[in-house]
Amino acid sequence: MAYFIGPDISDSDISDDDYVSYENIPENTAFKQVTRELTEKEKQHQLNTSMYNAICNNNVEDVRKFINNGFDVNTYLQNDWTPLFLAVSFGSAKLTEELLMSLADVHLKRDSCTTLMMACNCPKETSPCTETLKVIRLLVNHGVDVKAVNKTRMTALMFAANVGNLPAVQFLLPLSNKDAEDNQKWTALFWGVQGNAVDVVKYLLEQNLEYTKPDIRNNTPLDIAKDNDFKNIIELFPQEDEYMLCPINPNVLSFDEMFTDLNTAQPDFFLDTYNMLWGMRSECLIKRLIDKKLTLKTVLSITEEELEELGVKMPFQRYRILAGLYKFHKHPFHPKSIPVVPLTETYSNNDTAIQILSAIKQIITMEAGLHFIMKHCSTEDISIEQRASIKKNIKNIRNILTKCNIISKKICEKTKNLDKQREPVDLINKDSCRPLIPWRKILFSVSVVTLILVIQFKKWLCSIC
Repeated sequence: MAYFIGPDISDSDISDDDYVSYENIPENTAFKQVTRELTEKEKQHQLNTSMYNAICNNNVEDVRKFINNGFDVNTYLQNDWTPLFLAVSFGSAKLTEELLMSLADVHLKRDSCTTLMMACNCPKETSPCTETLKVIRLLVNHGVDVKAVNKTRMTALMFAANVGNLPAVQFLLPLSNKDAEDNQKWTALFWGVQGNAVDVVKYLLEQNLEYTKPDIRNNTPLDIAKDNDFKNIIELFPQEDEYMLCPINPNVLSFDEMFTDLNTAQPDFFLDTYNMLWGMRSECLIKRLIDKKLTLKTVLSITEEELEELGVKMPFQRYRILAGLYKFHKHPFHPKSIPVVPLTETYSNNDTAIQILSAIKQIITMEAGLHFIMKHCSTEDISIEQRASIKKNIKNIRNILTKCNIISKKICEKTKNLDKQREPVDLINKDSCRPLIPWRKILFSVSVVTLILVIQFKKWLCSIC
């Protein structure tokens, strides 16, 4: 309804002296209302808005009146919301039943989501789980597709698990594909963990849902719980080993703890093995592998069969370790990673020991890389030419390792000679590496030569005489 608005008095040319009061204006000269007929589009918009507000306010009587007056229940109200979409999103069983009885289309979708997904996504704060379950039952009884997926391949069961609607999960699980995965390979169990729904996770684990299969990021449901510090959910999963909460601080380890067996030719390098397993998100296996006294070389060249023999039963755990080793060996070895000691610099015994251990670690890593390639060469689908090239490169690397082995033996001999000296060596410089002059050998040699010359000289004198 439009109204006639008179001009503003302030804009009038009449002065204050000529002010006329409108209190006694005759009725026939009062303001008049001007009516205008609304267009059909405006009428429909007002009707849609009234229907939208009635559903949001859960006003069943007004909704019923609109329907009885011929309102189309499949009309899109605002932002592609139909009356049924709104009713199920608010978890209103009475409104849902009223709309379904009025032939509301249960198969319509909004942004690839079905009415069942919207009902399952209704939070507990909006509607109790028991009320939402009534809505879900109504939709299922009217033929909604329980196994339908949206554009990210999520199912209604996943939505229900994420909001922690246990009654809905219990009702939908037998009707759904419990092992269905979305685009990130998350199942309903993943979504239950993500939503911190303890009751839902417990129920799904009791129903034997797969909990060891990782997603595209190589995370399991247990990893999601650990990342979010959901302690109540972590306790629900089977724990094979105790997992460590923080990495080892290398400053608190003594030399003997880092290298457990000093009599072996190669140190264990326990700290490196620990850090690698921690980086592979396999910290729960650290204690098991360390108890087996595995050296760094063995860990870097291990196979899936060997992991299984060591007691790593979960396939996803073996896959993590092997995937991490593959990425590790994929990076080429660079000669600059081996430390070089310039002859002009002075190094202490401590510096020398560190450099030697670093070189040993590099050699062990290269050797383990060769073993890793040889062990997995037969399982890879590669051509004959590629196998020949690999063998050729391995032969060249072996020759280099042989030379490194010779150098390391010479270094060991040199250190033994230094240890035999009476005075301890505090600093090693370029003069320390020079060979000592063998005065005894020189004196003995000069004496022998002198004696021979004297004898020859006497013989020569005798022959002359």
